Amino acid sequence: MKKSLIIVESPTKIKTLKKFVGSQFDLISSVGHIRDLPEREFGIDLEHEFTPLYTILEGKEKVVKDLQKAARESDIVYLSPDPDREGESIAWHITKILPPGTKYKRVTFNSITKEAVLKALKEPRDIDLNLVNAQQARRLLDRIVGYKLSPFLNRRIQGQRKANLSAGRVQSVALKLVVEREKEIARFIPIEFWRLFAFLAHDGSTIRALLYSVDEKRIEKEPTSPTSLVIGTEQEATKVLSRMRKTPYIVQEIVRKEKRRSPFPPFITSTLQQEASRHFGFSSTKTMQIAQTLYEGVDLGKEGSEGLITYMRTDSVRVAPEAIGAVRALIEKVYGREFLPEKSHEYASKKSAQDAHEAIRPTHLHFSPSLVKPHLTSDQFRLYQLIWQRFVASQMAQAIFDTVSVDIANSDHIIVRATGSTPKFQGFLAVYEERRDEEEESDEAQLLPTLKVGEVLKLLDVKSEQSFTKPPPRFTEASLVKELEKSGIGRPSTYAAIMNKIQARDYTTKENKRLKPTELGLVISDFLEANFKQIMDVGFTAAMEDELEKVAENKKEWKDLLKEFWSAFSPMLDQAEKEGFVPKQLTDLPCPKCHAPLQKIWFKSKYFYGCSRYPECDYSAPIAEIAFNKEDYSEDFDWDQKCPLCSSAMKVRHGRFGAFLGCTNYPKCKGIVNIPKKGEKQEEKNENAPPCPAIGCEGKIIAKRSRFGKGCIGDNNPLVGRIL
Repeated sequence: MKKSLIIVESPTKIKTLKKFVGSQFDLISSVGHIRDLPEREFGIDLEHEFTPLYTILEGKEKVVKDLQKAARESDIVYLSPDPDREGESIAWHITKILPPGTKYKRVTFNSITKEAVLKALKEPRDIDLNLVNAQQARRLLDRIVGYKLSPFLNRRIQGQRKANLSAGRVQSVALKLVVEREKEIARFIPIEFWRLFAFLAHDGSTIRALLYSVDEKRIEKEPTSPTSLVIGTEQEATKVLSRMRKTPYIVQEIVRKEKRRSPFPPFITSTLQQEASRHFGFSSTKTMQIAQTLYEGVDLGKEGSEGLITYMRTDSVRVAPEAIGAVRALIEKVYGREFLPEKSHEYASKKSAQDAHEAIRPTHLHFSPSLVKPHLTSDQFRLYQLIWQRFVASQMAQAIFDTVSVDIANSDHIIVRATGSTPKFQGFLAVYEERRDEEEESDEAQLLPTLKVGEVLKLLDVKSEQSFTKPPPRFTEASLVKELEKSGIGRPSTYAAIMNKIQARDYTTKENKRLKPTELGLVISDFLEANFKQIMDVGFTAAMEDELEKVAENKKEWKDLLKEFWSAFSPMLDQAEKEGFVPKQLTDLPCPKCHAPLQKIWFKSKYFYGCSRYPECDYSAPIAEIAFNKEDYSEDFDWDQKCPLCSSAMKVRHGRFGAFLGCTNYPKCKGIVNIPKKGEKQEEKNENAPPCPAIGCEGKIIAKRSRFGKGCIGDNNPLVGRIL
């Protein structure tokens, strides 16, 4: 008797599923995708209704043969790749390689647990071609943009160098957001402001109060209205401090409020990536890789292999009723009745959410983090604990705080304000608190003594603190994902890939965990913005996501969507082929020859300065030459020294690793001297340097500012630049 065959996407699921399905089922993995558009060809027949030309992926030939053999030996095939559109597409592609006449059905489970798997096998369905077509449309849109734009970028930006640049329908918009933030930071002009404090005594307690108003004008960081006041200089601060020293200080008004904080909804893909980044510094990719292992199953010893979380690619905060019942029972048992709200919390998903799956939650709450910890890696445990705590907290009572605000006035029309906050009931904060990307300044942490209106307080001291307004911060991966989600760009399955792409090509780099565009990233963004405005438009990209949703809902034909896109995109390509170049950037630097403004001009792989009056004025210079400033370098450096090899004069030159003195007889003589920056150690004199060990070379080994650190400065220098 033939068995039923279950085909899953990932081989790691098989061990977990075998525990549940019994011996009447065989299991095999497709190891991800088996068919896709060809890697080295466009793969879309534009002349025939945008027909995709799918091919078996390189290296998957044996997998296909194994799938076909297993299907022939089975009475029915259950296609069980992941329960999302990509999984639906993988299942559809598998049907295209199955032997003719094979009976098959689609089976999905939101969690890999016995209950979910057995229920799914009892309720198989047909493949949802609407979801498949939505995924096909997305794949073809991305191929059209990437395949048509990437070679164009390499021709215009890299010149004849090896092609390694790429553009993408969504990744380019993500890069634009990073670049625009960087430009906003560059344009930002800090505004100086001063914060003034009064320290007041009451029955042995010291109260820290912030200056709130002067002559009925409220103190602000920046001028916002005629009734606001900015203390913008130390002199202004000193004048106000002298007025703040006048007494008495009398309590003028006390406002007490009860403040409530509601718990956060359980995780969706984007919020999981954001919180894992804030708590643990995980990248989006790392978070999803770890979550995948928790979903597919972890060996729990005597318990066997078990899927610990529900499917981790979701944009829905919906939770199954039985899971809500289980978590409410746990809250009452573990934390007490007072931590359980009368009714369960209901959270609304965003309008753009597909709502195909539940929120990310533990599959079984009895698998507490402490119970499964011995079976998890450190990273698995941390992420699982985060998911578990967030889900439990999402159904707990609100946290309650008592807040108080006290306005205290002196005799010279000065009002200072003291604020404080004390926890009254922990509520959900007993389990979980969300972290923020930017910590806001707050004075609510102090505990205030009991005060009464009309009470006189003793002035102990006054102090001032200089501050400056800050530019918006650079994006972290977490905050960029949040911005993409807010803008309606991308989907749960794409966020990690987007983060990878803008970093893998060296378009962005990380500084203190924040994304900073490289010069290449800035150039690519400017080029695409100048020549392909529609592709770089956030609103257009978000609208395209809505159109893809219509395809998934059978409200739009997927090929009609491609036709509409191509009809707008094709003319842009034609125009850019004729006119598309990296835009020149006018600067405020004067041309040394004619004093007209210089402009930054991109050529092949780098910028140079050129006169804006070209061709009337032909001045040009490397960027480094114009930016060079002797004040940035060591004060006791000998700028007039002779070449250490031939005693000829030397001149300042600029290389990959900064400025250096180079012999004027170059290339006949290759003598160089590093120019140490302020604080750098001067290189040793040549007479004290060790001889070059290369046979036949009479040069010496000196420190060099290069990728290797040391090298020979002799004429016959086979060891130039090499560490020895």
